[in-house]
Amino acid sequence: MTNPTDNLISQNDLDPFSPEQQTARLRGVLTDVKKIASGGMAHIFQARQPALDRYIVVKKLKDELFTNPETLERFRREAKALASVLHQNIAHVYDFVESGKDSFLLMEYIEGVDLSTVIQKVGNIPFDVAASILLNVCRGVSYIHAYHLIHRDIKPANIRLTARGEVKLMDFGIVMDIANTSLTRPGMMVGSPSYLSPEQVLGDPITPSADIFLLGITFYEMMTGTRPFKEAERETVFQRIRETRYIPARQMNSTIPKKLNRIIEKCLEKAPSERYTNVKELMGELEQYLGVQKSNHTSDLILKYLDQEALVTPKIQYSEVKETQSFLKKMNWILIGVGAVFLLLGFLIGYWARPKMVSGPSTYPSAKPINPKNVKGSSR
Repeated sequence: MTNPTDNLISQNDLDPFSPEQQTARLRGVLTDVKKIASGGMAHIFQARQPALDRYIVVKKLKDELFTNPETLERFRREAKALASVLHQNIAHVYDFVESGKDSFLLMEYIEGVDLSTVIQKVGNIPFDVAASILLNVCRGVSYIHAYHLIHRDIKPANIRLTARGEVKLMDFGIVMDIANTSLTRPGMMVGSPSYLSPEQVLGDPITPSADIFLLGITFYEMMTGTRPFKEAERETVFQRIRETRYIPARQMNSTIPKKLNRIIEKCLEKAPSERYTNVKELMGELEQYLGVQKSNHTSDLILKYLDQEALVTPKIQYSEVKETQSFLKKMNWILIGVGAVFLLLGFLIGYWARPKMVSGPSTYPSAKPINPKNVKGSSR
């Protein structure tokens, strides 16, 4: 009887001292292996770890790419990049196994739905939910930027929404370490068409600002249901990203709040210097729009929406999040009204309590001169 992992691992006669021996530890450790996807660099499998009673994802580098040193190094770099960061908005890596003929990346299995599937099904996403999703992605991106990493491939297909209302950024296959740019030569373009910054298209030096542009593309797509840069009759998608002004988001969806539209426009500035200085600045704008309560309970907003749209089956209960902004506005007006009432009462009380001024002739008897004869002890 063959082991379920045999379709994952090349069949080799394992010598105890050979590199292939490293893959032996996958045999008998994983069960219920099934292929779930295939990307540009790797085949994606879902497998179960009985010892830990959990499912994981196994990325296996494609056989035809294993002999390409540059591709192999990218795969290794993805593993190292993910292993160096631990954040609630980033998919976790568990292990990296490499042999003379295979490379495997063992990662967290994220039960849920990717953002691109949500957009395809519902079109534009409610504004508060879209802002909540982007805020969580920004938290993850800001974290990797602190480690001098640039994702370079932020797009809805690489964002996973979980059955707990969490948001996970995935696929670090073309992540760039600012301290080591040897795999990104000048003039070299990597990324997904329609999800590239102008500097990526031009092959210019890449900075964290490139990720801000990609966050803007993703936000635009969530708010309008379509991408801002697509092939046109006379222009390629690369020309449009590099030179052409996209159709404004509010022209695509006139109900988009002006504040969120300004966020999109600032992210999608062609010049990196015109965008947000850093992702934290963008996060501040989103938090200001959502308010404190919603910013602190994004998972409730997201999970409620996914449940209502029957996109996931919630693993936890979610609570209602009140409209913080409208509530605060109402409270402000109430306080202003109460203050005005107290001022008016104070004025009226002061008016009625003031001393009365008597006008006209005095009602008191007139004073008479004193007769010295009537005063005892007076001298004559």
